[in-house]
Amino acid sequence: MLFRTLKPQRFIHKAILFVIVFLIVPMLLIFWFASDKASLAIQQQAGTTLSELSKQNHITMDKVMDSVDQTTVSILRTGLMQSRSEGSTLTLKQRLEWYAATEKLLKDASSQVKYSLFVVTENSSDYYFAPTTDVSEAGVFFIEDLRDKPWLQDAVKDGGGGSVKIIEPFGFNLKPQKTVAYVRAVIDLSDGSNTRGILVATGIESVLRAEMNSIALPVGTKEYLIDARGNVLAGSQPVASTFFMPQSSRDLLPNVFIANSHMYIYHDSVSYANRLVYDIPLDSLIGSHRDVQEIIRITALCYFIVILIFLFYFGRSFLHPMARLASLTRSYEPGARPMRFNEAERKDEIGHVYRSFYTMTERLNQLIEEKYVMEIKQKESELMLMHSQITPHLLYNTLDSIYWYGIRGGVPEVADMVRDLSALLRIGLSRGKEVITIREELNHVQAYLHLQEKRYQRSFQFHIEAEESIGDYLLPKVILQPLVENSILHGVGKMDGEGEIWIDIQLSEPELLIIVEDNGFRPVDFERIESLLEGTANVDRGFGIRNVHKRIQLRYGDEYGLAYSARKEGGVKASIRLPAIRSLDESPISPE
Repeated sequence: MLFRTLKPQRFIHKAILFVIVFLIVPMLLIFWFASDKASLAIQQQAGTTLSELSKQNHITMDKVMDSVDQTTVSILRTGLMQSRSEGSTLTLKQRLEWYAATEKLLKDASSQVKYSLFVVTENSSDYYFAPTTDVSEAGVFFIEDLRDKPWLQDAVKDGGGGSVKIIEPFGFNLKPQKTVAYVRAVIDLSDGSNTRGILVATGIESVLRAEMNSIALPVGTKEYLIDARGNVLAGSQPVASTFFMPQSSRDLLPNVFIANSHMYIYHDSVSYANRLVYDIPLDSLIGSHRDVQEIIRITALCYFIVILIFLFYFGRSFLHPMARLASLTRSYEPGARPMRFNEAERKDEIGHVYRSFYTMTERLNQLIEEKYVMEIKQKESELMLMHSQITPHLLYNTLDSIYWYGIRGGVPEVADMVRDLSALLRIGLSRGKEVITIREELNHVQAYLHLQEKRYQRSFQFHIEAEESIGDYLLPKVILQPLVENSILHGVGKMDGEGEIWIDIQLSEPELLIIVEDNGFRPVDFERIESLLEGTANVDRGFGIRNVHKRIQLRYGDEYGLAYSARKEGGVKASIRLPAIRSLDESPISPE
């Protein structure tokens, strides 16, 4: 259907178009589809693995926070935290002893995470010996007004519950950077209402960052641990910076989506209300796959170029010569000499086809020339036939004159013989026809038998049996006369009135059976007759019956013909088998 919509083109163009449309384009589409599906499968597999990895990493970070929480609980339950009393009754020594013991407790609990205690006092000058947050990065700090640090007020409001805050770091820093702190109010456990201080764990981001770095991730991956407001707690950006995930995205898996050529994987912590995010460039995930795809693309492109080169070579060496031969075939006119091309000199199949074509045209031109000569000869033969028909016509008129002369001269027997001879010749010539009706053939053999009766002085009798309905069936002319002649010469010719000849024609669809019998007494060599019919004996004798047999077989086939056998009552029986036909169109008989 595709080629029907195209304008007529040369065969080579159609072949190239066929290869491009049905081979190259489908292969490109299949390659693109398979490559896209492979990339999607790799992304899904990587997304599933990394999603599980982010979950485990986040659980580890939650354990870090749990550890910090448990440490603060342990500290606030100690006697130092619960036994401290506020007031002027405390001596300087007591204050120093409590301060030193608390400092040691906090220092023992600290490692990467630093623990500090903020003590609310009415007169911070009583603790002049304690450094402030501007000097020390951790320890016991005394403060009169919580409003100086709002996050301390939030901790008191939480009523002893821990919370994560982003605060300014303690101590002297040339480049101060905010830190992640876990803040919890120290509640008097005796009544649950009095706040004795606020415990603060700082430097948690370094521990969280170490946990992040413990996981091997694809090159270029950025990690973010953010709170509910998008503030970075730890990761690839500074603490307190903000990070928001893209809104326009394509979901790949639960908690996994694709946006801006990056894969985003996230996991939420219910306990600490934060989210761990992996920002992974797709190139780092499927970069090797894309390299393989690029190699395959280049290979496929080279392959297609090779195919096109092959098609060009194939078209020049095969399709173009065949198209030229097709054009030469269409333009060839019988009798004319076709143009010769160099392809006929090739030693391959193309050259063989060209040489065969030129040989065929030469033979065809020769046949046309021979046919032309034959037509001329046929016209000459027709002219000679028209001249030859004048002689039989003159003969018939002459015989007819002799017949009437015999009648008027009182010699009726001579007149009858002339009449029979005239019928014999007329039917035998049949105006050049080779096939006549049974009725005409019987008239012909009857005329012959009448002549032979007079010649042999009625030494035999003949009987003819044939239904009137079969008179219009066709058969080759003059096939009964040679059989009857043999019966007279070799059978009943000298039997002094006792000889008999029977002619019987029977119709047995789809065949005709003609039987000629005689009661001759002479011995017959049937093997010789058989060899005569087969053409293996001397052809100088028995020419008549062999002629009949061969004419029948040549016209109708080897299953028909003449056969001889002995008659039960004595004599010879000749049988002829013919196809039962009424017109020349019903059989392989060619019209004359």
